[in-house]
Amino acid sequence: MVIPVLMALTLVAQSPSATALTMSAPQKLLTLDKIKGEPTQIAWSPDATELYVATGARTRLGTFESPKHYVITIADQKLKSVDAAPQWATDYLAWKSNRFAPGDHAFTIQVSEGERTERAVSAPMGGDLAKGGGGGDSTGTTASDMVSAGLASQRQHVITLKLKGETVGELVDTQFLPGYTFSWAPKSFGPAIAYARPDGHLSVMDHDGGKKEVAGTKNALLPAWADSGSKIAFVQRDGKKFDVYVVDVK
Repeated sequence: MVIPVLMALTLVAQSPSATALTMSAPQKLLTLDKIKGEPTQIAWSPDATELYVATGARTRLGTFESPKHYVITIADQKLKSVDAAPQWATDYLAWKSNRFAPGDHAFTIQVSEGERTERAVSAPMGGDLAKGGGGGDSTGTTASDMVSAGLASQRQHVITLKLKGETVGELVDTQFLPGYTFSWAPKSFGPAIAYARPDGHLSVMDHDGGKKEVAGTKNALLPAWADSGSKIAFVQRDGKKFDVYVVDVK
């Protein structure tokens, strides 16, 4: 039992401090304007010369259908369609999107599901409606407004991913896709995770829970940490467009 414990301690000791990392400003690689559907997966090739991108058409139920496959060549920023995911992409996604960090099963994401109600407008805080009356309140809200608000309210299915108390993913009325909001660092780098917060900013967390935000990010999703540990790719939503960015990590 001594050897496994020592190995675990050594692994944790080698874990980088997120606050000590130096991350470059995100550099735009290309706009995914020639894809069908929206991105659902990203994977790095072992030599970091290519990126694999999977896409799907989102249905009204929040699931994805009609999958398509693409490969981006980093050097010339070219996107090409392929028939299926390359084997290197399948191998990469197996550790990138797992529930636990490569080589450290204790660094594990907890997944929970629940329901919540979203309203189109807020309920009145004062006036006749707040007291049970049928007239308008001081803000002009009427009974018909309340009926409309009730009709506009909707139940949402929410999947929440947490790690050390931090939300590292939130999927609302969307099919659960492993790695959609996070990516583990490669085993050689040490236990760490890159993740898109619910507010859309990209952050990095180390094994001890230390965190650092990647400046200049918004509406981020599908982070992907390269095998070398020196780069993080991610997709940034811009309206109906999707742009691929890369951040250098030191």
